[in-house]
Amino acid sequence: NDYLREWQYKTEDYLDLLLRREGPPSNRMCSVCPKDGVYRCHGCMGEPLFCTHCCRTFHSRMPFHRISQWTGGFFEDTSLTKIGFEVHLGHAGEPCPGLTDEWCDTDDEGDQFTDGPWIPLVNDPQMTMVVDTSGLHSMMIRFCQCAGALSPDMQLFETGLFPASFTSPKTAFTFAVLDDFLLDNLECGTSAMNYYSKLRRITSSVFPHLVPDRYRELMRVGRQWRQVKQLKWHGFGHEKRKPKAGELALFCPACPQPGVNLSMSDRNGSDPAWLYSRSLVMDGNFKAEHLHPTNPTDEVALTDGLGFMVSDAQYKMHLSQAQDIVQRSDCNNHRAVNQANASRHRLEATGIGGCACARHGCFVPHSMVDFQKGERQMNMDYALCQALGYNTDGIDRALTFYDINCQYNKHLSKRIEDSPYLDLPWGMEIIPGIGLWHVHGHQDKCYVRYASNFITGAARIDGEIMETLWAPLNIISPSARGMSTPHRKECLDFQMNDCNFMKMIRISKFLCRKFKEAMQGVQDSRHAFDRLSETAEDDTLVKWEAEATAAEDDRLHNPSSMDIYEVQLTKAPTRKQQELHLLNRQAQWPAGEIHRGAATWLACGMTLEEVQVALLIDVNKLGKRPTDNQKLAIARRCDRLQGQLDEFVRVAPTFLGNEFNSCDHLDGMTVMLDATELDSVGSSSEAPDRSDDEDQRNISVEFNPETVVIPLPSNIGIERCAEWGVSDLVLQEISLREGQANDALHAVRVNLANKAVLFRTTVRSAKSQARSTRAWARVHSVDRVLNLNTQIYAKCRKQLINLGADDLLMKYRLLEKADLKATTVVADPNARGQRNSTLAWFWSIDVEGDSTSNDWMNEFYRVHWLRTLALRNRWEEELLLVGREMTWTVAFFMHKSQQWVRRMQEADAKDIIGHRCCAARQAKMYLRLSQHAEDSFERTKGVAEVAE
Repeated sequence: NDYLREWQYKTEDYLDLLLRREGPPSNRMCSVCPKDGVYRCHGCMGEPLFCTHCCRTFHSRMPFHRISQWTGGFFEDTSLTKIGFEVHLGHAGEPCPGLTDEWCDTDDEGDQFTDGPWIPLVNDPQMTMVVDTSGLHSMMIRFCQCAGALSPDMQLFETGLFPASFTSPKTAFTFAVLDDFLLDNLECGTSAMNYYSKLRRITSSVFPHLVPDRYRELMRVGRQWRQVKQLKWHGFGHEKRKPKAGELALFCPACPQPGVNLSMSDRNGSDPAWLYSRSLVMDGNFKAEHLHPTNPTDEVALTDGLGFMVSDAQYKMHLSQAQDIVQRSDCNNHRAVNQANASRHRLEATGIGGCACARHGCFVPHSMVDFQKGERQMNMDYALCQALGYNTDGIDRALTFYDINCQYNKHLSKRIEDSPYLDLPWGMEIIPGIGLWHVHGHQDKCYVRYASNFITGAARIDGEIMETLWAPLNIISPSARGMSTPHRKECLDFQMNDCNFMKMIRISKFLCRKFKEAMQGVQDSRHAFDRLSETAEDDTLVKWEAEATAAEDDRLHNPSSMDIYEVQLTKAPTRKQQELHLLNRQAQWPAGEIHRGAATWLACGMTLEEVQVALLIDVNKLGKRPTDNQKLAIARRCDRLQGQLDEFVRVAPTFLGNEFNSCDHLDGMTVMLDATELDSVGSSSEAPDRSDDEDQRNISVEFNPETVVIPLPSNIGIERCAEWGVSDLVLQEISLREGQANDALHAVRVNLANKAVLFRTTVRSAKSQARSTRAWARVHSVDRVLNLNTQIYAKCRKQLINLGADDLLMKYRLLEKADLKATTVVADPNARGQRNSTLAWFWSIDVEGDSTSNDWMNEFYRVHWLRTLALRNRWEEELLLVGREMTWTVAFFMHKSQQWVRRMQEADAKDIIGHRCCAARQAKMYLRLSQHAEDSFERTKGVAEVAE
């Protein structure tokens, strides 16, 4: 902004200089000779003036500069061709001795555009249209006519111009414009149409529509250029053989690849078995759609199956024989499963799916497939088998992450056995996992069974990296939607290969950062684990560790063995369970004795009460001077709540009867917060600027709709409910309130335990201001949730009093301020001085049978210890694995460098200079990558050792 402020004072000066450049210098002399300067070159530095002769001579090696001619009043666009400039091929720019005046290469039709001052082009059949980054140029190109000369198209290519045809080429593209187009497509997602539109505007800013159309030629030549570049990059210009599946693609330098960056024969016997594993993440992308081609029989594939997209023929044979069996899910209904029924109207492919390495995010070659009708198992089976077969000789363990792996992996082995087109490497064991984001959309049991936190050898991995890889593909997906099938696959291949290339050249920096994180993670997790272990008896710890080891060993064959990482005690019923119980009992009750559907309606009303409580707490924290953003956020929440309340009240007569419409019993009543519960959790720390008067919370809050009393039986009264004949609603609400109380108390227990553990392991051990601030921020976050659930419980208990549930009130007692303290006994029941300490009454109420022991807290401690052990183990695995990945990365670059050295030597032996130079440059590139990686890794490890 400081620079922009300065710019405001300089704008007029810059504008004045810009306008001065429109005119010629005062002497208007040629910059080479003393003649008059007539032509200005916009491509040369400083836009110098030239006479006609000097302009032609000076630009003999710069034929694509744009020039303008002085008309006496201004500079008008023209071209080098219009002043007699010609390009001669084959003789270092000099005319061919064999060229005769009669020679002429004509095109009967020519270009249909108007010749004149409107565009700087010449409409002449003898001209060749050359497309460059500086626009279109109509040029007189004279070909070499000597005996033994190359054909015209090859002469153009040798000069750096890619011909659009092979016989009498009249259009050519410079290598520079093709490289620029491909790079624009990769980085900006620019389509061929948009890119060519830009070139037309560069040629003529006023009459771009008069510039000849070479859009189709650009698309075709772009495909050819892309193929040639890939063959060159991967050494197939040196190796005179056809590439095999996936050989025109790069893969991850840091993943173990036997024969590339490691030798299985040199494997260290002391290494853990999980160290040499292939980690994959699987996913689908439904934005990469593809329309049905207009003429599928006339399509030409240039790199079918040679990159990342699988070969078409075998994949279609697999799909023709695979059984599309929809299996009943015993987990939640997931989007990928629903998408299996996606409409395929006008679409040949509804998306793509495939595999990438889970640790570094590199697409696996020859493992990307098209979806025909959503993300079906038959599609992902083929992708997975292709991925697991890529450079895995000797690897016998694969870790796969997939959004629905709890269902997908169940019958995977049978599907592979039943298909002649699916195969896995012999002896390979597949360990299923679910990404840490998607796993929370599953049932609770899936977390400990499939989350990477509890998988041996997973290290620190989230299993969601493929979601980030779709972003660049989504940019080009709209333009690829209507391409021919081979063209679309080539575009996707090129984009994925570039993605892997960028990962490859940045892998050193990535691994150095991961190593530093792993060092810190190991230190922190060991410290936290040791602090927890200090408070338990040795025999108990040995027992727990043995249980964890047994569960991890049995995980693959029995995922439920991992349930030891969850609390094992039988819980009291939750509100959802109570609602489900009431709905199931409706069919057993005689007609007329129960209002069907009332349980769900009552549950909605209780949910609205909880929303009111949360909103009231936030309103109460606004302070005397809330900001406009705070006011707006509250207003929006009030608006949403009002709409939900209106809908709830509209349906109320259905369950309460017509008497409800004439009842004014609830008018004038307002909702109040419980001051005792607010004070009990130290909420004053959330609003330090509040005055003493504002702490008087036990008064009516003057906001609406959060203070509106909801028409529930607990607010209407049991006598009036009896008069209206809805006494069954009272019983149903009591049942739901019991579940609500259990939910609230469970949340209170969990957050008190978390708060106590935070104090013991984070707050007290914080040695710096920054760590202390972050630790207290986590404590305050827990406090907010604790405060909310305390208020919900207080509201629930008050409603139970209104419902006359005296028996339940003996069980659900008042929460005292002393009960809500995060005492040492919560975090460390075995600590010194805690022998006679007891936990509050609600710590045992969750256990079936109302045990008065501290079993729940002991169970929480066991689970917390096991999860801290798992965290420590994952960080230690991460540190070991990152160190090994550094070794594999250096070996990968050296392997590539040596490959190119061998090609260089072979070309040298055959005296093919160009091939030798290309191989030498590639060998040097990989050698430098290897040296840079090795230097970076040594420096990072050295700093880490000093820090230790």
